Amino acid sequence: MKNIQKKLLLPLAILIGMIPLANPLNIFDDLRLFAFDTLQQISPREPIEDDPILIIDIDDESLSNLGQWPWPRNLLSKLVENTELALTTSFDIVFGERDRTGSDVLTEQYSTSSNLVKELKKIKPNDEVFAESMESHTTVVLGSAPNNKLVNEYIGPKFGLIIQGDSPKQFLPNYTGIQNNLPSLMDSAAGIGSMSIGGESSVVRSLPTFEVVNGQIVPSLMLETLRVAIGASTYQIKSSNASGELAFGENTGINNIKLGNVIIPTNANGYLWLHSTYKENLNIVPAFDVIEDKFDKEFFVGKIVLIGTSASGLLDIRNTALEKDIPGVTVIAQGIQQILNGDFLVRPDWMEGAEFLFGLFFSIFICLIIQYFGPIGGLITFSIANLSSLFGSFYGFNNLNLLIDPISPLIICLMSYLIITFFNFLFTELERSKVRTAFSQYLAPEMVSRLAESSESLKLGGERKNMTFLFSDIRGFTAISESYKSNPEELTDLINNLLTVLSNEILKNNGTIDKYMGDCIMAFWNAPTDQIDHSDLALKASFDMEKALHEFNINFKEDKGMELKIGIGINTGECIVGNMGSEKRFDYTVLGDPVNLASRLEGQSGNYGFQRILGADTVNNLKTDAHLFEVDLIQVKGKSEPVKIYTSFDNFSLVDDALMEFKNDHINFLQSYRNQQWEKALNLLQRWEDKVKEFDLYYAIFKDRIKDLEVNLVDPNWNGAYVATTK
Repeated sequence: MKNIQKKLLLPLAILIGMIPLANPLNIFDDLRLFAFDTLQQISPREPIEDDPILIIDIDDESLSNLGQWPWPRNLLSKLVENTELALTTSFDIVFGERDRTGSDVLTEQYSTSSNLVKELKKIKPNDEVFAESMESHTTVVLGSAPNNKLVNEYIGPKFGLIIQGDSPKQFLPNYTGIQNNLPSLMDSAAGIGSMSIGGESSVVRSLPTFEVVNGQIVPSLMLETLRVAIGASTYQIKSSNASGELAFGENTGINNIKLGNVIIPTNANGYLWLHSTYKENLNIVPAFDVIEDKFDKEFFVGKIVLIGTSASGLLDIRNTALEKDIPGVTVIAQGIQQILNGDFLVRPDWMEGAEFLFGLFFSIFICLIIQYFGPIGGLITFSIANLSSLFGSFYGFNNLNLLIDPISPLIICLMSYLIITFFNFLFTELERSKVRTAFSQYLAPEMVSRLAESSESLKLGGERKNMTFLFSDIRGFTAISESYKSNPEELTDLINNLLTVLSNEILKNNGTIDKYMGDCIMAFWNAPTDQIDHSDLALKASFDMEKALHEFNINFKEDKGMELKIGIGINTGECIVGNMGSEKRFDYTVLGDPVNLASRLEGQSGNYGFQRILGADTVNNLKTDAHLFEVDLIQVKGKSEPVKIYTSFDNFSLVDDALMEFKNDHINFLQSYRNQQWEKALNLLQRWEDKVKEFDLYYAIFKDRIKDLEVNLVDPNWNGAYVATTK
């Protein structure tokens, strides 16, 4: 059974350990992204020397100086004109409506006959001024805003597109519509790109390169800005099953994007992993300073200019792995920096499989280690696996720009470790349960628990303790056996049933059954756990055994026409208790003279006609009242010194004054007997012999003794002790 458990344990633990891969509620995706954020925080991207990216920020200071947003388009044209020497000027802003301050809009608001309208018609509309400035610049890029509230088409693509492999539309984020710019402005722009930074997460970790709007592929503002800056005209999207790409016929997604001589690796959905840097590492100037000509036009030569806003209330605020509440335009700038610098974070398609295999390998290894070296060995192996995963992830990020997930292998290993540890614990408990079941038949519950909980209980050795012992034997067993001569199996059933009934009463009273010797039971109290009232427990057990035997005999007498009787001997004394035997085979038992005396007392119980005989030490140790009577001063076989013995009754035929009178006369009887006052002893005996049925045999024995002693006693110093000739 144990080998079967071990065989089943390994695959079961690994199977359950794979559950995290199902990723319920995207918990493990969140943990993986948290790990990637942590790597970026530990090792952020360094600032770029001679960074060509320049951000013109429409900040709160600029709004304070130039008025609230939106500004008149002729004011924006000043930005375009002052940056005309830049490689490109890109607006992270949509101009979807006419300038409300333009002369054309104002003309429509007044009567055609007014002199104001005549003067307004002489002024060129702001949108036209803005369009002309863009046309003059030749490399201006405008932003558009895809969304699912509109249903329309993307207007005015300025690029060519080559697709290799599977259609990227099935992998890219999709929108039903897009907020376009004014047609005149789009005509004047060199490029138009989506301003969407993408994703539903509050933290921007990747940037979309392309999106699909109502069936049309739209480049991001990041890519359009870069395309215009380097003078490229065409994008190339390479997806799964393209030439040179290994996908085995599966639609695994987009592999990379080529723009000019630049190859941009992406994830399957066409997103570029963002390798974040701090905002302070970017070149940012206020829009007001540019409009006010605080920068010479030569300042913008060779630069890629991005115009966006950080002003409060304009709602273009984002979070990255490094910072919170930064302008969205700075995130786009970081994406362009990465592409120009060739600084790409990469997570290849095969990485997830490699992480799975790593976790699987260590899960198997941990399971095997636990089987042979226990939970501590498994914990050490688990720690090594975790450290390897964490170090590999950090090394890959810091030196190879690889995004390696340390969480999935860790979770797989952790789940496997916990599962196999749990099942090992479960199997151990099952083994303990078997021990309890096997030993509870003859040990007290405390001893069973001690054996199951600690192997220390299964070592050779003993301790000295004051204990109470009980021996019980069936009277006339030889004669009973002869009646079952033709059916020994039935005799075995009888003995087993009777011993079960009697043993249950011992166990109910917290006794430990030491052993069965044929029809005899040996039990003890005050070991392995301490029991202050051990003598009282043993006496009560004997009373309960008597009652149980009476119930047993009701059915037995009906079936067999006879009754079973038992004798009980109880003694208390100091002995050695513990595991005794050899190194390979031992028993939890007791050694000492009080044990032997208890056995001898049981043998004498039938001779006196009593159910039980108690030793003097047991009587002296009792804490509860009982119908106790001294029986004799006896020298049992094997002992040189006589001992007083007693009997006790749970219920007695006499009560109240009669009982007290009997007890007094019984004490006087024994005193007279030991003082050789035979006549007085006989008178006291005869007074009660027909009134106390419990003492019928006892009085008959003493009658014969007195008659014999009157004739044969030759020792004048006789102490009243009777020498037993049988056990």
